[in-house]
Amino acid sequence: MIPAIPAIPPISASASVAAATPNASAVATGAAGAASGGSFQNLLGQAIDALNTTTNNATTLSLQAAAGTTSVADATVATTEANLATQLASAVTSKAVSSLNSIMNMPM
Repeated sequence: MIPAIPAIPPISASASVAAATPNASAVATGAAGAASGGSFQNLLGQAIDALNTTTNNATTLSLQAAAGTTSVADATVATTEANLATQLASAVTSKAVSSLNSIMNMPM
């Protein structure tokens, strides 16, 4: 079963990046990392790990479906979820690179 996507909390102008993470443990880790300057790195690492886990789960379920030990529907759902997560990561990366290029092209 696909887990529910948590709601995205509103971000005020004074809120940090760590406050925008959806679970409490990530907020605590991000807040501790903000003091040492590593919160963005931790947040990015967690996102990549989650994408890797989703992709590995889809691969495992696809192999199990081919072997006949799990349903094809579960494998299809997991594969679609991994595909959407990969597309989202690609879109966010493209937007981040585009934003960085815009910032770098600003006159000083």
